[in-house]
Parts: sequence; C-alpha cells; structure tokens
Amino acid sequence: MTERKTSMTDDEMKFQIRNCEIAFKCEAEWDDLDETKEKRIRFCNQCQKQVHLCDTDELLLHAIKSNLCVAIEAPFHKWERLFVGSLRARTIGNEIK
Repeated sequence: MTERKTSMTDDEMKFQIRNCEIAFKCEAEWDDLDETKEKRIRFCNQCQKQVHLCDTDELLLHAIKSNLCVAIEAPFHKWERLFVGSLRARTIGNEIK
C-alpha cells in the first residue's frame, strides 16, 4: 500500500464544499467495486448501489443533493484510500449550510 500525503498545497485542494457530514462510511474499496460502462461509476455488491467518483465540486454537490454514494479523496483525513460512502449537507431549518 502506498503512503498518502497528509498535507496538501492550495493547488492540490480540489473541493471548496465544506460542512458535510458523513451519513454512511462504507468499508468497500473503490478498486474492488465492479466496473460499469461509466468510468466514474462503479457498483457495490454489498449494498447493491452505484458509487460515483467525485473529483470536482460540481460532481460532489450533485451527488450530495441526489443522496448518491460517492468515492472521494478526503484531503482533511489521513485515510490511505478513497472515502466510499454517502455524505449529507448540514442544514439549519430548511437551509443547507
């Protein structure tokens, strides 16, 4: 297993989306998920759901709003692999924060 950097430069910081909560963290690994026709979508046989690789704010925002399972590089965590699971935006009342 290769060691992942724990600090990133401003140029390497991809996501501007903040204040998301982990709704579900899957133990599956992106590389072990079944490939599909779409390069950025794989299938998880454990939960029987598609997992969407999100490497831009736009893709991640769409996935959060659509309640999709995602795979993302989590620069603020010292995980050695992509985060796989679902995220939800923090809300106050009916407003997403």
